[in-house]
Amino acid sequence: MGNAVGNIEGRLDIGLQLSEGIVTGVDIRSSRPLQTPRIFIGKRVEELLQTLPLLYSVCGTAQAHAAVSACEQALGLAEPESTHGAREALVWLETAKEHLWRVLLEWPGLLGLPPATTGVGEVMQLIQRFRVALFPQGRPFMPGARPVAAGDGTAETVIAEFDRLLREQVFGLPPAQWLELEDVAGLLRWAEDNASPAARMLQRVHDNGWSGLGCCPVGALPRLETPFLLEQLQRADAQRFIAAPQLAGECRETTPFTRALGHPLVAAVVAADGSGLLARLTARLVELAGIPGRLRALGLSQEETADADPAREPVLPAGNGIAQVEAARGLLVHRVVLQEERIARYQILAPTEWNFHPDGVLAEGLKGLQADSMDDLHQQAALLINAIDPCVGYELRIEQD
Repeated sequence: MGNAVGNIEGRLDIGLQLSEGIVTGVDIRSSRPLQTPRIFIGKRVEELLQTLPLLYSVCGTAQAHAAVSACEQALGLAEPESTHGAREALVWLETAKEHLWRVLLEWPGLLGLPPATTGVGEVMQLIQRFRVALFPQGRPFMPGARPVAAGDGTAETVIAEFDRLLREQVFGLPPAQWLELEDVAGLLRWAEDNASPAARMLQRVHDNGWSGLGCCPVGALPRLETPFLLEQLQRADAQRFIAAPQLAGECRETTPFTRALGHPLVAAVVAADGSGLLARLTARLVELAGIPGRLRALGLSQEETADADPAREPVLPAGNGIAQVEAARGLLVHRVVLQEERIARYQILAPTEWNFHPDGVLAEGLKGLQADSMDDLHQQAALLINAIDPCVGYELRIEQD
């Protein structure tokens, strides 16, 4: 059993060992081609920035943002606040698209329902309009790119249409109003009163007693210090860290759930049921509902050409750049080393390697699952994998003693 995603980005093989109806062992193996960034060695920066988003099609906007930010550092170019904000807005819209893909297309399938037919396509059109409004000449992820001041109201119009889409297809009320829910009882009342895939998913999880499914003690990954990343990524055995990263010898998690932990509704679900399935699904919805407000807060209609705050720029050796970007599935890190304007080294540390570490949050969450039937166990495991959300396709195997 698995999902259909499978391309150059590889896949995950997830094996469960079942003994007397309980998962006692988890084996996660990856065929992700983590050496792929080596193909950029010897290329010019523009070649890299044109090719990389095509190779890494999942979260391609976040990949492009991390790549150009790292390259601008290595070239000694400061990123103006207006450019940073516009690029960040495009990443948040990509995150919205990825969340809607889960909520409108995958969640119904997991419930045995037909997928929604319009929402994801609509948001993709909105993203394109938003991108053209900010960067009418194209190429927002090239060094030195500058957005225009979106004074014609196009950006605000797109945000308003996106807000409406979320109201009609996901929440049944304005997203900002939905975010005012503060406790589990209110969340479940909302789920009972709505027929959207999101509401039905939360109700199914609660009714089946799966709210705490996958709860485990793996901690959240903090924003990583640039000196730490430089130390890890310039080592001769850096590939071992990239393939199975840990922080101070411990596995960490970087997901929409860890980003939303501070929200009152997510905190309430965690207090009631732990860091399990209901908390993770709620966190995805909380982040999705908050994206229109995030976009408005970026002030993209304001003309702003000042350079970035120097305090935000990391101190790195000449020709080096390290960028951290919050992609849909978690923290994405790119590192570049330039020599004579060509790439001497390129490395990518993706959230998949933290979250699907052999001893990470998914492995720990799957241990101890139990069900009355093999079908139920498959469904529980699939729900948990979907909630933690790999960047690539996966295959799920269950073996019994």
